[in-house]
Amino acid sequence: MITFDSSLLLNYYQAKNAGLAANTAGATGAATGSSSSSSSSGTKGVPNAPWTGMTSEPSDLVKAALNGRKFVDESAAVAASPTISGDYKKLFAAYQALNTLSAIADRSAEKGVTDSEIKRLQAVFSKGLNEVNSYVQNLDTDGMRLTTGTVMTSDKSSVGVPKSNYNYVTNTVYSGKADDEVPAFQGNVSFTMNVKKFGVATDVTMDLSQMGSTPRTMSNVVSFFNDKLNQAGFDTQFAVNRTTGEERTTTINGQTVKLPATGDDFAFQIKGDLTETLTFSAPAAKPAVYITTAAGNPDPDKNTSTDDAVIQNTLTKYGPGTAGTPGTKVFTDTMEGTISTVHKTMTGPDGSLYVLADVDGTTSTQTIKGDQDVALLKYDSAGKLLYARTLGASSTATGYNMAISDDGQVAIAGSVSGALAGTTNGPINSDPAGTVTDSFVTLYDAKGDETWTVRRGGMLEDQATAVAFGEDGVVYVGGRTKSDIPGSATGATQGGYDNYLTGFATDISGTPKALFTTHFGSENDDTVAGIVVNGGQVVVASKEGSEAMLRSFDVSTSVVTEPRTYLNDKEVWVTEPTTYTKAATFTTGATRDLGTLKGGNIAGLTIDNGQLYIGGATTNGALDVNNQTKAASGGSDGFVARMSLDLTDKSADTLAYYGGAGDDTVTGMAVSNGQAWLVGSAGKDLAGQPTVGDKDGYVAQIDVATGQATWEQRLTGKDGYATATSVSVDATGSSALDVFGIPRGTMEFKQSDKIVSATSARAGDTFQVRTRARGTLTTIKIEADDTLDTLADKIRKATGFAAKVDFSSVGNNRTLRISPSQTTSTVEILPGKGGTDVLESLGLKPGVVRNTKTDHGQVVSADGKGPIYGFALDTTLDLTDKAGRDAAMAAMTKALSAVRTAYREMADKANGVQTATTTTGPGKTGGTVPTYLTNQIANYQAALDRLTGGG
Repeated sequence: MITFDSSLLLNYYQAKNAGLAANTAGATGAATGSSSSSSSSGTKGVPNAPWTGMTSEPSDLVKAALNGRKFVDESAAVAASPTISGDYKKLFAAYQALNTLSAIADRSAEKGVTDSEIKRLQAVFSKGLNEVNSYVQNLDTDGMRLTTGTVMTSDKSSVGVPKSNYNYVTNTVYSGKADDEVPAFQGNVSFTMNVKKFGVATDVTMDLSQMGSTPRTMSNVVSFFNDKLNQAGFDTQFAVNRTTGEERTTTINGQTVKLPATGDDFAFQIKGDLTETLTFSAPAAKPAVYITTAAGNPDPDKNTSTDDAVIQNTLTKYGPGTAGTPGTKVFTDTMEGTISTVHKTMTGPDGSLYVLADVDGTTSTQTIKGDQDVALLKYDSAGKLLYARTLGASSTATGYNMAISDDGQVAIAGSVSGALAGTTNGPINSDPAGTVTDSFVTLYDAKGDETWTVRRGGMLEDQATAVAFGEDGVVYVGGRTKSDIPGSATGATQGGYDNYLTGFATDISGTPKALFTTHFGSENDDTVAGIVVNGGQVVVASKEGSEAMLRSFDVSTSVVTEPRTYLNDKEVWVTEPTTYTKAATFTTGATRDLGTLKGGNIAGLTIDNGQLYIGGATTNGALDVNNQTKAASGGSDGFVARMSLDLTDKSADTLAYYGGAGDDTVTGMAVSNGQAWLVGSAGKDLAGQPTVGDKDGYVAQIDVATGQATWEQRLTGKDGYATATSVSVDATGSSALDVFGIPRGTMEFKQSDKIVSATSARAGDTFQVRTRARGTLTTIKIEADDTLDTLADKIRKATGFAAKVDFSSVGNNRTLRISPSQTTSTVEILPGKGGTDVLESLGLKPGVVRNTKTDHGQVVSADGKGPIYGFALDTTLDLTDKAGRDAAMAAMTKALSAVRTAYREMADKANGVQTATTTTGPGKTGGTVPTYLTNQIANYQAALDRLTGGG
């Protein structure tokens, strides 16, 4: 028998009956021109919704906002509906404010809107967002709740902190069949694996010649390695990592034909152990050259007013070629697409490669806060990204230069605008939250954790463009400024940009202090291009106007030892002697003018074997440097000059030009053992090599003593456009380890678990929590040493343990999840104030986390205090570009929809309307079903029985 579910008709009747009652009440209100007084307590009279009968045109709303009218105005709701009250009035006010914001966003997307109007619209849009956010956060409601964030059952961070990973997989070593002998394994190939276990270090030599006649396949080589390790009593093991080749097809005469699959890709997997430290080296190591290249058509649509270029950055390693010169490509990897510009690359003492770049989006899971940030990227010698460190600027930052100390510390320097939390601030410009830039320098320790950041500058624009490590812990920073930097021993000149040099060192408490500052330069725009340090001598290379200038300074530091009292990790006060640099004095030494660059630039300054090297590009074929070993070719040429460090003795001068008859640029220089490497953009006939693409880059190795280019190569890339952007050389970076895809130096299995290292969060960033509507907000502040575990403890305590905080693993990262600890617990998470918000950096969403239950067909908070509606508003919405305008319009649509839903569900509840799944409840949904409906249901069931024969 097919039975008819009578509850369907019963529910329909109940809902229909309630709907008729609501329609009758609405019609009565419309007829009388008013509505009954109502709050959220459930009375039948519901005021007209704010989106009905609206008379204001969007253009009028925009004009009113631009003229300073408040966005949130509860009196406007009363004016529109005099008897409106309670939650309806508050929803009405929120809707009107959001509607105005929507009109502003729509206006910004219209054609013909000027940039100046966009700026005005953005300013008033931000003001309105803040006004709505403040209104909702402090709103006192009866039967429902609002949040400007998202309504969730848990808040899961999308940004993770790395966990220890003792597995290392190399890049592809060989492509082919599993039983093939690997050509690169033939001959005398060996490396040394130093294993340190429980403080004892042992060398294990992996010499493939000891395999005898055994075929040198991937699996046989792995077995050979593991036998060696087992015999030495170590737990680390090798394995083969195999990726199956892909099927291929082609079309011949309209028919799809299968082709043999590509060969399988094979790599080594090193399965490490937490008790064993692995360090790799190989004999007969030779120089390795690392080059970054930017490729892509800079103007695909041939319209300079559009920004449609898609630039691809690559990292390439070259190893030994013929006659021991670099030339053999070890690998080429495409860097993350969010890397916009690479400014500098340098190799560290551990064999790793550091890249300083500007980024315009999430990089290695680090979400940036503003439009552009600075990223320090560390790769091993095999091209594996070990970590990324973003500065954490709230607006825009650019990284211009970096330096690496002998013990592995890294300093980066550049410019920043807008807020930057957790810095030691010297004098800064008068508009730190705006677009005027200040200089910054950041010091990282050898593990990649930030030691300190200093932000400093004059009242006007300035940037730090060079940095170097000196004696006694002093970090030298050079740059340019448009105004005097307070504390300078010499005032700024009357030119545009003037050069400055500053020395920083930490005081007894570990806080960085400026030891001295001096200005120098010409009456034209000046730029510091490089700094090198030789004991107490500091040499600065700068472009002053069009002149290439070298200036020497003699610096004397005062180092003292004093007792320092501080609170240690066990919260015990400790006093111990601390040595630090207390002061420094400097005197101006020799200067040297190399002549006008005639539109060229200085690309590098370094010391090699006790001599000073400077390189760049110029159209001046007669720079003031003796012993010209290679003449200029015409147009713009690269140059490398070698001279005495005292800047006065010209007897050791050597100058070599490099280029063709066209215009060649230089973007980077590196020197090792008297050999110089230049990279840049090539002219048409550079080195007599044929043009490869529309615009080629190049790399050239130059023997400065002879002026000869011992190795050179044109480079091309995406769309036929390429420019080599940086170069660095590791004198012992290429060896047999490249054959196996194994990095030189100590293998890093552990990464920093500090939040400020693993994310773009900065010490001092904050967010807020509370456990009830309009409750007291508690601020949670990120400290320099915070980990996910310490942050979780802070959240639990700040919420009175109403929040449950646990962790999950996503790949090699740990992530954090916040959820209610009890059925009735509710936790609201809000952004930090004053530009310190850290939620986006942590990958958390603002909003309310709560458990839920179903109440009369409606999903509500399980704490019994009614439903919660979220606007999902982002207070950083930006109307200044198309992507931002699209996001703003979509956000306003979503927020307005949330208000409509809240208004409708409140009205339904007041009028007794229920969903079809509800059988009982308040209002008109209960009572006795009429006899006629019961009879109809019986007739329907009897008809079904006849149709189906009763079975």
